Amino acid sequence: MAASWDTALIGRFGVALAEDTLAKGKHAILGPCVGISRHPLGGRNFEAFGEDPHLSSRLAVSVIQGIQSRKVIATVKHFACNDQEWERNNYDVQVDERSLHEVHLLPFEAAVKEGKVWMLMTAYNLVNGQHMSENQRLVKEVLKGDWGFEGLVVSDWVSVYSSAAAANNGLDIEMPQALFLGDKLAADVKAGRVPLSVIDDKVRRHLRVRLHAGLMDNPEPKPDEAVIRSQAHRDLAREMAEKSIVLLKNDGVLPLSAAKLRSVALVGPHAAITRAGGGGSSGVHPWISVSPVEGLRAQLPSTVSVTTAPGVVVDGYKAVPLPVSFLRTPDGKEQGLLGEYFKGKDFSGKPLFTRVDKGLDFEWGSKGPGNGMPGSDYCIRWTGTFTATETKLHKLAITSDDGSYLWIDDKLVADNGGNHGEITVPAPVAMEAGKTYRLRIEFQQGGGDAAMRLGWKDPNDTAKDPTIEDAVEAARAAELAIVCVGNSAGQESEGSDVADFKLFGRQEELLLKVLDANPNTVVVVYGGVPVRMKAWLPRARAVIAALYPGQEGGAALASLLLGDRNFSGKLPFSYLQEHSESPGFTGYKAPGLKVPYVEGVFTGYRWHDRHEVQPLFPFGHGLSYSRFDYSGLTVAPGVSGPRRVSLTVGNSGSRAGDEIVQVYVEPRQSRLPRPIRELKGFARVSLLPGEQKRVDIQLDERAFSYYDPEKHAWVCEPGTYLVHAAASSRDLRLVIPVEIR
Repeated sequence: MAASWDTALIGRFGVALAEDTLAKGKHAILGPCVGISRHPLGGRNFEAFGEDPHLSSRLAVSVIQGIQSRKVIATVKHFACNDQEWERNNYDVQVDERSLHEVHLLPFEAAVKEGKVWMLMTAYNLVNGQHMSENQRLVKEVLKGDWGFEGLVVSDWVSVYSSAAAANNGLDIEMPQALFLGDKLAADVKAGRVPLSVIDDKVRRHLRVRLHAGLMDNPEPKPDEAVIRSQAHRDLAREMAEKSIVLLKNDGVLPLSAAKLRSVALVGPHAAITRAGGGGSSGVHPWISVSPVEGLRAQLPSTVSVTTAPGVVVDGYKAVPLPVSFLRTPDGKEQGLLGEYFKGKDFSGKPLFTRVDKGLDFEWGSKGPGNGMPGSDYCIRWTGTFTATETKLHKLAITSDDGSYLWIDDKLVADNGGNHGEITVPAPVAMEAGKTYRLRIEFQQGGGDAAMRLGWKDPNDTAKDPTIEDAVEAARAAELAIVCVGNSAGQESEGSDVADFKLFGRQEELLLKVLDANPNTVVVVYGGVPVRMKAWLPRARAVIAALYPGQEGGAALASLLLGDRNFSGKLPFSYLQEHSESPGFTGYKAPGLKVPYVEGVFTGYRWHDRHEVQPLFPFGHGLSYSRFDYSGLTVAPGVSGPRRVSLTVGNSGSRAGDEIVQVYVEPRQSRLPRPIRELKGFARVSLLPGEQKRVDIQLDERAFSYYDPEKHAWVCEPGTYLVHAAASSRDLRLVIPVEIR
C-alpha cells in the first residue's frame, strides 16, 4: 500500500475492506497499523507504512476515511513507538517529546484529527517508564486531551497491567477479556480510586462509536460471500499490486517480449507460492490467489516453455503430533512426558500441579490447561525421553501460541520464543536407531489463545525435498531465469523480528548458483524488510521488490514483467544492508530492556542524510520503463494559506506510465537541529508517451514547522527554505527558495 504512494487508491481499498468486513458479519477491523518502521528488521514492519511520518499520515487518513465511509469502525494502532517484537511487552522506549510529536505520533495525530478514527489500540511496550495501556502522558494528556480524541481506546491483547491506572489514564476496553477492567475496576470505583465520571466518559465513548457505526440501526450485518469473492475486489487487489511493486534495477532486460521469448524458468521458494502477506494476527488466507508461475503462464503464449523448481525450502514442513509410543517419562515407567505446570512465566517456585501428558497436542484457547491454572501468565515444562527406531534425520517440530523451546540432550534445537500467534519451528535432528535421547520442552503463555504441540514431519508426506541442483538445471536450460527469493510469513511475523538482512536459509547459495548457470537472470524479492543484495546485485540483470503484493501478486508481476503495465511503485523505506546503517539497533536486545531513541528526529533517510550513509536504494526510489522530466518549479501562496508547489512533469519515454513526484523541504536555518530535508508532499501523475502535465502539491504551515518542546507547540520560524521536487530522497530534480515571514 505504501509503495503505491496513491492516497486515492488506498481510500478505495479502505472502502473494499469495509465491505468485506460487513460481508463477514463484523462491525470493526483492527487496522490500520501506522507505527514508524524505525527498526529496519521489525517483525511487523510489513503491516505499517514505512519509515516516513508524512507518507504514513497521508495513507492513514485515506484508509480510515475509506473504511468508516461504510460505517465500519477503523482502529489505528499501535500507539505508540511499537517498532520491535523482541520483548514487546517489556521493553521501555526512552524518547524525547519533540521526536514523539515530529515522528512517532504524527500519523496518529492525523488519524485522529483528519481521519476522525473511531478506535485506537495501545501498544504492548512502555514509553518513558509507563506501559502504553496506562500511559498518562500519551493517552490521557496528548490523545484525549490535546488532540480531543472522542473515540474508544482499546488495549492490544493481554497488555493491561492495572485497573485504576489504566482506567484513569484513558483505557476504555481491555482485550481479549476483562482481567483488570472487570471486577477489579468495579472494586476500584467503589473504593473511590476511580471516579464515576471516568466510567461515565467510557460509556459515552462506547455509545458515540456505536451510533457513528450504525450499530443501533444494523446490529448484525448479514454475511455475504458474493461481496468477498467479487470480481471488483479482485480487480482492485491486482491494481494495488501493479502500482506498488518496485523496480530497483534494470539493465534493459525488461520488459520481456512475449513474441521473442522461447523459454523461462521460475525458480526459488516463492516462484510457485503466493506470498500475499506476512504472518501473525494480520495474516489473511485469500479465497483465491495467483502465484508468479501461474501469473506468467496465464499471460504468455503456449509456445513459451515455463518451468519451475523451488530449489530450497523456507516454509518448513507440515507437522503432525508425535506418537506417544516414542515418548517416556524421565523415570521410564510410563509412556508420555512429565508436565510441570507453573503460575507465572519464569518457572519459579513449586509447580501448581504435575501430571503425565500422553503427548503434546493442546489447543487451550484462552481458558488455560485447567486444574486451577489461570488463562494467562503461566508456563509449563515437559521432560522425558525419545527413543529412535531408525537411524536417520528425524524431522521434529514444535508448534506454539505463545513461546516454546525444545532441547534434546540439553542442546537447544528449536527456539519458538516470544508472544505470538501459532507458529511452527522445525527441528531436524540426526538420531541413531535404538538410542534414547533426553527431551525438555518449555512453554510460556502470555495471554489470549494458547496452543502447544510436539510433532514431526507427516510420515505420509512422501514429496521429494527440493534441491538447489534441480533449480539450477532448470535455470541453465532456459533462455531466461527468474529467481523468486525473500521472506515469507514464517520469517516476518508478529512475535519475533527478522533475524538478519541475509536471505533466510540457503536462498543466497541458490541465487549465486543460478547466476553462474544463467547470467540472463531477473531477481524478484519478497518481504517487508530489506535483504542483503551486495553479493549478487551487480550480476543480476534486473531486481524487483515485490514486497507482499496480495492475492493477485502473481498476475500483477507478470503484467509488469511483460510490459503490459509499467512499474511505478517506490520504496517506503530505505533499503539497507548493514546494522551500522541504522540507529534502530541501538539498545536492541540490551540488558535492562531500555531502548533509547538516540537518533531523535533523525529517523530513516534523515539519519542517512545527516551522517552521509549511502543506502543500497534510498527512500522513495523506484524505476520505470519510461523517463520522466521535471521543469518549471514554482511556489505560490495558496487560497487559504498553504503554499502551492507547481511543476511540469513530462513523459519522454515510449510507454505510458505513472510518476510519483516527491516534495522535500529543507530549512536553511533553525534554532533547533533539523533534518537536512523532509518529505512534506507527494503526488502520483499518469502520463502518456510525450505527454506533459502540470502537477500541484499543497504545503501547509506544518511543512515548514518543528515541534518546540519548551512551548509544547509547533513553531514555524521565519527565514529561507528550499523546496525540492524529487524522484526519491536522493534524486533531487528541481529546487526553489521560499521565504517565510
